[in-house]
Amino acid sequence: MEKLSKDLSLLDKLQPVFLITSIIIGLIISKIFPSFSSKLVPIVSIGIFLVILLIMISVDIKGILNSFKKWNVILIAIIINFLFTPFFANFLGIVFLKNDPGIHVGLILYLITPCIGWYLVFTELADGNVELGIVMLAWNIILQLALIPVYMWIFTRKVVGLDIASILYSVGIFLFIPFILSRILKGIIIKKYETIESFSEKFKISYLKTIILGIVIISMFASQGEILFQNPLIVVKMILPGLVYFITIFIIALLVGIIFNLRYKDIALLSFTLSARNSEASLAIAVSAFTNPLIPLTVVIGPSIELPILILILNILKIIKRKGVYKN
Repeated sequence: MEKLSKDLSLLDKLQPVFLITSIIIGLIISKIFPSFSSKLVPIVSIGIFLVILLIMISVDIKGILNSFKKWNVILIAIIINFLFTPFFANFLGIVFLKNDPGIHVGLILYLITPCIGWYLVFTELADGNVELGIVMLAWNIILQLALIPVYMWIFTRKVVGLDIASILYSVGIFLFIPFILSRILKGIIIKKYETIESFSEKFKISYLKTIILGIVIISMFASQGEILFQNPLIVVKMILPGLVYFITIFIIALLVGIIFNLRYKDIALLSFTLSARNSEASLAIAVSAFTNPLIPLTVVIGPSIELPILILILNILKIIKRKGVYKN
């Protein structure tokens, strides 16, 4: 266990540099090999699938069932994600993008769709409550399907439909299939290595997850780099409202943790389920319901601004955990 603790300490030191370097490598690949970069898109989904599968192996079903009882955290997340965030996103658009209606709508679309996969990855990396994260995913999907059309009508007076099949496909790929496979693999691992901890230590699973995430980030930025380089003005206009959003949401998560005396694991989960956004559902709406090309472009560019901030939040949370600001 002492050896594992030292490995994790080394990983904590190397991880932020590695992930940021992955972003830079992805952008360089996009610039030097643009034709090759587009072929890396499938690696993003495959990599996220593998990381979530490795996370699920350590998940306890009893922990998931117990997480349904954490109504205080669930209600806080729902209120912020589905009542505060849509109006805050529209407010940011009014303040920062009043002369850019297309980017304004794209910003709203991007920010009102909670993430399906990313937040579980970052929650686990921050040693957050993954079991509660799985429970939150169900709520996020149900409320997303119910409320996104409502908010798009309120803010844009546009009737939009959701690609339910696409959302359910993502849920199947990033939740149900990894969960089923993880149960099978967990039984095999325990039979051979007795504990998941022994298996994780032997095969350096913490390092493996970080390496796979790095490959995902490289592939993501390589495949989207051309869009970023061709539309620098949109990127610049998105940075300020994006920063205000993510910083505000993270501060709210930390303050809520203090006010409601939450444990660190729940605060880490709350930070990422409120911060991480999902561009799949929003991109489908942007492409099918709007003719302004700036709207889907804004939605596509959003994750490129978000990901470095999620990495920063991850490392701030690790510092908070080491200093013992919140109870474990």
